[in-house]
Amino acid sequence: MSAVFATPIPTRSRVLRELLAEHGVLLAVVALHFCVALALCWAFPDKYRQNLQLPGYLASLAMGLVFALCGYTIYVMLFKRPARLVRYLRQHLAAYLSLERLLFAAPVLAMIPLFAASFTVVKAAVPMFQPFAWDARLAAADAWLHFGRQPWEWLQPLFGSPLMTAIVNYNYHLWFFIMLATVYWLAFNMERRVLRMQFMLSFVLSWVVLGNVLALFFSSVGPCYYGHVVAGADPFAAQMALLREADQRIPVLALQVQDMLWSDYSANAGTNALSIAAMPSMHVATAVLLALLGWRLNRAAGIALTVFAALVMVGSVHLAWHYALDGYVGGLGAWIIWRACGRIAQRSAP
Repeated sequence: MSAVFATPIPTRSRVLRELLAEHGVLLAVVALHFCVALALCWAFPDKYRQNLQLPGYLASLAMGLVFALCGYTIYVMLFKRPARLVRYLRQHLAAYLSLERLLFAAPVLAMIPLFAASFTVVKAAVPMFQPFAWDARLAAADAWLHFGRQPWEWLQPLFGSPLMTAIVNYNYHLWFFIMLATVYWLAFNMERRVLRMQFMLSFVLSWVVLGNVLALFFSSVGPCYYGHVVAGADPFAAQMALLREADQRIPVLALQVQDMLWSDYSANAGTNALSIAAMPSMHVATAVLLALLGWRLNRAAGIALTVFAALVMVGSVHLAWHYALDGYVGGLGAWIIWRACGRIAQRSAP
């Protein structure tokens, strides 16, 4: 296809139309979701004082590309070790980032800030339409599924030490960077077009179907906030006490984030990227998608990302973010969406 870009303008226009057609389903989903977010902003102007926060997400997109460049530079320095680093980077990046590849990546790069902004708005609407009401039932279901005990109690002997808690906490927050790096890598990947589209569609639809729709029907806050929304005994009070005790030895970042989230929710500060919604776990859902992608790439990537997903599942429970059922539903939902999007990607392949 690269030869096409040396041909007259009408042929270039045809290539652009083909690229838009290849990304048509993906862009249609993002556009529809964005329209829902705009409708919410229009219907609830007082709630959405900050609107879609697009400038912040555009800045994040730019920063993500900068981090990707820094990561590639570190890789070259460690493994390639060229005599002239700047010349090596300039030559290889110029060869890789052809006009064809940049145009190919453009639809995905354009959708990232729009989708992130619209997801933020829709997620923040969950408690407006469905006040948090499922926590007691989810906690009871967790105990029933795990032989009369809460899952965190089973995990405590293995992961309860400050060191193990810190490792699980670090892995849990590493999720964001691995997820974003994968999206950026695939945005420019012309060599695996069908697999790329399968992941992108799965990624977007999992956040919409699981992170918005299911989150609305099963509106919940998670174990760390259980005592704030459910009257009576808190089965997670001891867990939170143990986490705070571990935090005194080795900082547990999750606790700071949890306090910040609840403070923002209590103040009704409007929409932000850190709105509360526990069921299903999008950390687990996305980690499962990464593992599924890894197995399609090679065995080593599959094993590494499967271990990563398992640790994310453990972290979601051990750090009191989620009920175990949140992760089970998130992982199963991601697998179903992955299979469905595989068929869609095959049909829309060029």
